[in-house]
Amino acid sequence: METAPLIDLNALKRDWIEGIAGQAFYRRVQRRITQIEVAGEDAHARGVMILEHDPLRFASAFFAAVHMGVPVILANPKWQRVEWEKVVTLVNPAVIFGNSPISVQARTGIHNPKAGTILIPTGGSSGGVKFTIHQWGALVAACEGLSSFIGPGPINSCCVLPLYHVSGLMQLVRSFVSEGQIVFPDFKELLAGRFPDFPGSSLCLSLVPTQLQRLMAQQRIANRLITMRAIFVGGASVPGSVEARARELKLPVVLSYGMTETAAMVTALPPDEFLAGNTNAGRPLSHALIKVIRDDGSTCPVGEVGHIRINAKSLFQGYHGRTGSVSRIGYLTNDEGYFDSLGRLHIVGRSDRLIISGGEKIDPHEVEQAIMDTGAVEQVLVIGWPDSEWGQKLVAFYIASIVVSNESKWEEELRADLVNYKVPKQMIQVPILPLDERGKVDRKLMAWLIANSVERLEE
Repeated sequence: METAPLIDLNALKRDWIEGIAGQAFYRRVQRRITQIEVAGEDAHARGVMILEHDPLRFASAFFAAVHMGVPVILANPKWQRVEWEKVVTLVNPAVIFGNSPISVQARTGIHNPKAGTILIPTGGSSGGVKFTIHQWGALVAACEGLSSFIGPGPINSCCVLPLYHVSGLMQLVRSFVSEGQIVFPDFKELLAGRFPDFPGSSLCLSLVPTQLQRLMAQQRIANRLITMRAIFVGGASVPGSVEARARELKLPVVLSYGMTETAAMVTALPPDEFLAGNTNAGRPLSHALIKVIRDDGSTCPVGEVGHIRINAKSLFQGYHGRTGSVSRIGYLTNDEGYFDSLGRLHIVGRSDRLIISGGEKIDPHEVEQAIMDTGAVEQVLVIGWPDSEWGQKLVAFYIASIVVSNESKWEEELRADLVNYKVPKQMIQVPILPLDERGKVDRKLMAWLIANSVERLEE
């Protein structure tokens, strides 16, 4: 028996996306629906992949697929060989919107996603690409949680983040669900001072810290930022110098905490508290229950650091292709933090080696393997080093191979194998690596290595 569509297509007919009339966008969605229908039952069994750079192409394919209840698989158009080799082991879409290096021909041995699911890609400490499993209802719940924080009424978004990423996708969903509007300027346009023709006080802008830093560098642009309804900043820790400048300019910055697994924000700090000098992730939003727990599962008292566990209406159902689902008591993250006496969450770090650079999660093991595959090194260790622009930058310490090689040449090979944000910003040759006999990082040796390389690291 057919289920009712998740999205009322008539709701797409209003003029809500800048640059296209609602009726024209509606017709685009209808054409996408027709393309999916051609694939028949295969589309419902194997899913539809969206691999579009253009926001309008992405949005029309997304709403068409969600409306039809077929599995939706989001993909990064910038993925390279290493990422695609992982993707083909996980999914086998029957329809692909966009230019893809993989085939839609049916393959055996692939675990197909369930009807109505939305697979959103993320990185992780277990290596390579992972797909979080969401449903439309979870994305709507995340929108409702944010609305309870920011206030009732339409949410108008100025989206400069990629739509395949949860931070961009949720801006599209928020504007649709709240009956707001959305505009998709190129970030370079904002840097040039060309902001969309919207009343500034009605617009919400979502940025990673690097983008905020770049926009604040010009006073005339900073003057436009002051008028925003809210500037959501997430994806990485915000450098102190960036926070100080934002406070100096009196920008309506909202610090937040969230991840792909939670459909973006689950906590938020109001702008007035940020401007008063507070630096934390804020309080849980209405749709989320967050606890900080000890190793034995007991709840940490105020001020005690522990593991962050999240239970939310927007929580994902698990990772596609992996057994098991999220526990009833919530998702135990790899983040560590504590609550203060006012109920605000403070993030202090991670319990794994995962690196977050420019808002992107990077598994250093994956980067290390790609470097080893060049044959140019005997050993390599990739770390995240504090960086004022990226939050963390990737640095690769390596012992050169006995085979003479050109460093710039194997850097070219990396760019062909890895998406650009996974390529180390620096590669430093060292005589030894801080690894013990099990191949684990020796913290004492690591301190020595950094002390002897600090001048190059801070270049």
